[in-house]
Amino acid sequence: DPDIRQLINKSDGASNGIVEYRGASRDVTVTFELIGGGGAGGYGLSDGGGTGNAASGGTTSISGSNMSNISGSLSSSGGSGGANGTSLWNDSSNRAGQASYYGAGGAGGADNSNQPGSAPAATSYGAGGGGGGSDAPGSYDNDGAGGIGGGAATRQTGSFDIIYGTTITITVGAGGVGSSVPLSQGRAGGNGASGYVAITASGTTTTYTAGTHT
Repeated sequence: DPDIRQLINKSDGASNGIVEYRGASRDVTVTFELIGGGGAGGYGLSDGGGTGNAASGGTTSISGSNMSNISGSLSSSGGSGGANGTSLWNDSSNRAGQASYYGAGGAGGADNSNQPGSAPAATSYGAGGGGGGSDAPGSYDNDGAGGIGGGAATRQTGSFDIIYGTTITITVGAGGVGSSVPLSQGRAGGNGASGYVAITASGTTTTYTAGTHT
């Protein structure tokens, strides 16, 4: 009888059906790791303080019928967005985005500068974006507070058994989008990094970034 040659299609956007071959076992064990999208960094201001928070990252999840013996969580919420215009103008220590399991967060804008927050490296899945820079007080205005860096999502790992022929849906959360503000008013926060999923079955690993894959 043929071997189980491929359990999950490797091409992005193709059906992730668990394919049954004659003579094979009814179930297959799948291991996974996943993380939600990182939160965006808050914006900084040229004068005064801000309100609210930047956008949070999207949730990442794996779902499907005929799944059993699930170990670990099949979802990860996105990281929280950083607070807007809250960082003291002369203290940039809280402007960097929070690091995730996969890498560093985005850099924050410098003190008394027009630097926006930066996005993390594309492979720093789930990491937060940097907060926007601040502005020193002047003769005709107050100081402008910087933005707080975005939060990171939490990596989840585990496994499950699934029946051949079952289609699973993989939803990977996008990173939060930093708020854009005119330079005369402030400095934008950086976007958070995309979420990520890796699934392994029968020795084959397939990876996914932001979007829905079925």
